[in-house]
Amino acid sequence: MLNYLSLAATAWFIGFFPMTEIYIAVPVTMAMGLDTVSSIVWSSIGNFLPVPLIAFFYSLLAKSKRIKKWMDKLAESKYKKRIEKQGPLVVLLITPIVGSWAMAVIANGVGMNKINLFLSAGGSILLYGIILAVLTHYGIDFVS
Repeated sequence: MLNYLSLAATAWFIGFFPMTEIYIAVPVTMAMGLDTVSSIVWSSIGNFLPVPLIAFFYSLLAKSKRIKKWMDKLAESKYKKRIEKQGPLVVLLITPIVGSWAMAVIANGVGMNKINLFLSAGGSILLYGIILAVLTHYGIDFVS
């Protein structure tokens, strides 16, 4: 049980941080021995958590000059116009590309509805986690 909890915490932890996110969390924790479903679930939860954190605490975070500068830079992304035009569909498609942190900042910057943001970003993260798990599973089987 302790082993499972440490692997689940590892999946969550790796999934939470920018630059590693779900891309690294799913394959690494599967290779460490965490079962496929748990790896997807815990990595997805960790990767999704920044979305509501940024959505609900955007104005509080913006009080810090350093964080505000970072968020303003992200909010002026090349994806901003696409999100303004097509909304949740763009979030669904490009969250894995730009990452959940950046997507949450961009979507908040354009005033996207929180429910649409949560559903599209969460769906994207979960779908991408499943794809990564399948590819990892077949990659591990191929090497074994």
